[in-house]
Amino acid sequence: MTAKKKKLTMIIGMAVGITVFTSAALAGYNTSNGYEVGKTAMKGLLNNENYTANTEFKMSIDGAEFEKSTMTELYDRNGDVSMNRMETSTSDASYVDIGREYKAYFQDGSYISTYYSDGEAHTSIYKGDTNMGIGAFDELNEMNDGDKETTSKVVRFVELACDTFVGDLKNNVVYVSGDDDSATYEISLDAIQIPELVNAGLSAMFSSMNQYDNEDPYMVLGTDPIVKSAYLKFTVDNEGRLTYGATNITMSGNGHEAAVDITLTMSDYGTTVPQRVDISTLPNVEIYDMTADTASSRYVSEDDEVAVEIRE
Repeated sequence: MTAKKKKLTMIIGMAVGITVFTSAALAGYNTSNGYEVGKTAMKGLLNNENYTANTEFKMSIDGAEFEKSTMTELYDRNGDVSMNRMETSTSDASYVDIGREYKAYFQDGSYISTYYSDGEAHTSIYKGDTNMGIGAFDELNEMNDGDKETTSKVVRFVELACDTFVGDLKNNVVYVSGDDDSATYEISLDAIQIPELVNAGLSAMFSSMNQYDNEDPYMVLGTDPIVKSAYLKFTVDNEGRLTYGATNITMSGNGHEAAVDITLTMSDYGTTVPQRVDISTLPNVEIYDMTADTASSRYVSEDDEVAVEIRE
C-alpha cells in the first residue's frame, strides 16, 4: 500500500471507524443488553482463531465507482496449513495500478505470497517468519505483553468514545429479523445525527491531504466535507459473534458526494480448513530463510528446474 493510499485510508477510517463502531455497538438481542453484546461482537473480531472471511470495499464519486477491493481469507491458527488469502483490487485512480491480484498462504512454518509486478507473477516464500501468517481477524495472536497492553488501551479508548457518542442513538436501532441462531439489526443516521467530532476530524485530514495529495479522487470534496449519512446492517449469531456487516458512508462537499461501501461476511467459525498449495505450481519462486543468522537461501524456479543461490 502506498503512502498516499494509507493517508486516504486513514481519512476514511476516521469517518467509518467512529461512526460505524458507534452504530455497531448498539446492537444485541434485546434493549437491555444490546449495547454490551454489540461491543463484545466487535472486539471479538480481534482474536478469532478459526474462520472464513469475505470482505468488499468500494469507493465512488457522484455515483461512479473508482476503486474496489476484495479479500477472501480462510484461517486456522493451529493448523499445519493455517491461512489461505486472496486479495484483488481495481482502480481508476492515477496512483494505483489498474488491476492487482495477491495470494498468500501460510503452511509448514512458511509464509508464501504470489503477487504481480510489471504484468508478471512472482512468488516469495519466507521460511520461519511466523509473524506474517497471522489472520486479518486474529490481530491479538502472537502479540507480546507490551503490544497487548497498547492494543487494550486503544480498544478501551474506542469503547469510551462510543459510550460518549451513543446517547439517544440507541433509539435508531431497528430489529430486522432473527431466530434462535441469529439476530439482524440496522441503523440509519443522517447528517444531523453524526457527531461533530467526526466532521471536525474529517475536515482537518482533508485540509492536510490538500497540501500533499491533492490528486486523490476524494479531494473533489474540498477541504471541509461532512458525513452526510451513515447506514449499517449487521447480524450476530447466538454466540455473540459477528457474521455479517454492510455499511455505507456518504460524504458531501464542494458540490460533490463521495461514498464508501464496506461489506464483511464471517462464516465457518471453528470449522474452516485452509487448503495446502503445491509450491511447484507457483510462478517465479524465491525462497528466503528467515531463521538464518549470516546467510539467506534463495531459490529461483525456472521451467520446472530449481537453481540455488546462497547470499552472504
